[in-house]
Amino acid sequence: MPYTATSAKGSINIIPEANPGEQLLLATTAVQATLTGLTAPSGSTGMRLHIRVIAWTASGTLTINGTGSPANTETVNVAAPTQQQVQSAQMASYEYVSVNAYTAITNVTTTGLTGGFITVWGIQAGKTQLSGTMKSKRTPKIYSPNAHNGLIERDYRVLQLVNNTTIDEIKQDTYGDLSLWWPYMVMGAPTTTATYPASPTSLMAATSITSSMTLTTQPTSPGMKLILTVTAFTVAGTLTITGTVNGVAGVTENIAVTAAGTYYSSNVYSAVSGITNATTAATLAVTGVYGWSYTFLSGGNPYSMAVEWFDGAGSWTHPYSFATDADFDSKVDGEVTLTAKGKASDKLPIGDRTTANISGINRIAAIGTSLNDLPMVGWQGLVYLDPITGTPSTTAYGDMQECKISLKLSPEEHFTYNNSQNFSRVYAGKREATVDATVIFTNYLDWEQFRQNLKQYFVYQLLNGNPIGVNGSSPLYKSWTWTLPWRSDGDFEPTSDPSKAVVTAKSKFRCEYDPSLGAAYKLVIIDQIPPNYAS
Repeated sequence: MPYTATSAKGSINIIPEANPGEQLLLATTAVQATLTGLTAPSGSTGMRLHIRVIAWTASGTLTINGTGSPANTETVNVAAPTQQQVQSAQMASYEYVSVNAYTAITNVTTTGLTGGFITVWGIQAGKTQLSGTMKSKRTPKIYSPNAHNGLIERDYRVLQLVNNTTIDEIKQDTYGDLSLWWPYMVMGAPTTTATYPASPTSLMAATSITSSMTLTTQPTSPGMKLILTVTAFTVAGTLTITGTVNGVAGVTENIAVTAAGTYYSSNVYSAVSGITNATTAATLAVTGVYGWSYTFLSGGNPYSMAVEWFDGAGSWTHPYSFATDADFDSKVDGEVTLTAKGKASDKLPIGDRTTANISGINRIAAIGTSLNDLPMVGWQGLVYLDPITGTPSTTAYGDMQECKISLKLSPEEHFTYNNSQNFSRVYAGKREATVDATVIFTNYLDWEQFRQNLKQYFVYQLLNGNPIGVNGSSPLYKSWTWTLPWRSDGDFEPTSDPSKAVVTAKSKFRCEYDPSLGAAYKLVIIDQIPPNYAS
């Protein structure tokens, strides 16, 4: 028989949480044939239901009914508790995390499950695919009483205390569009957002929607994201955009219009042949932009994330994931990587846990990833170094070969009395940033900056591929630009090796709060992801 892929087919989905952690949708109640009155799921992608049943004595079924994806209903068989479970001192329960993500719940129905109690929580479902790798681990703290009890054996009751779930690593190449999760998780929401051009280009003035419409002005080369502003809304419907994307004509996308508001195209269009309408009654205006600029500062409030991971065998969700440490690592002759480490409130299997063979069954959404967004590599970087009394990005610095920016965030998770193994709160702690750099040692100016402990503006800019437009008379690129006010961290080490052609110096710097920036570190990202990323 043919062999199948396992870890080679893994995938990761992620979403910033609108409300951190699992949300209680139904407080613990006696099992009934039909359970209604569940709190509505939140979030643009809906929620997976986390159901726990305790104290049941007979087998039965659970059925979830609502509006979901990929299906509106699912049923799972619940076996009667085993003798082993009955004898458990602590943890005897049946748990299930739904395969579907629900935007609305009609009811939960049951059969059997005599004498049981049920609790339902919601976990936000993934929104975007994170093209990278991941490691996580659930490690409950163990307690075994050491007491005078007439036994020579040390352990006679081994209990679980609180749950410690770690996100040991999420690692990804740095992309122009696909890496926006990292600053949201590490630095929080952007403090400022701007468009390119500063005023979006008008492509069609506000007009009543008809069955078929054409733009009065075509997108500007090389292409634009479309912003659709809907007003005077009365009837929901679907708008279909047809145009040229990446040189391919006749590409279509559908946008569901459910209310007045702002909608964004998924594609970047160099030409739009038409917009057709099914049932929508409203007024529509269309503008276009090359992209958006997002400014992230060190003092922001990082987002918690719901992270879903298909590791090739099992499918998992990690609610209330937060970062404790993060790295941006660039080498001129290699790739540029992003790494985040942290914790989550739990690591939960998705779907029926009694399945004997789960290998190859992916239970997270097949969101897909953009093959047009390329990772950035080291040689696409630019470096500037200026005195703190000057202007950042003024003086090019051409001697640097390696740069690793490390952020230590120091958040604290706290457990409260709520009859749960999982932490219920996370608080921000002091955060710091350091930079490890390797330079070709060519002059004493670097040494003197180190000796005198002088503060400088360090700017590292990473550009992505071909221009996405123009900014004034200059090409506009997808990019990541760090501005770091730094001083030496006490380490500057020129190294001379007779087997090497040059003398290099490894140095370490520490970022210091700068009133002009209002931060100890600043990151500006230019990309083509619209500003509804966190919704």
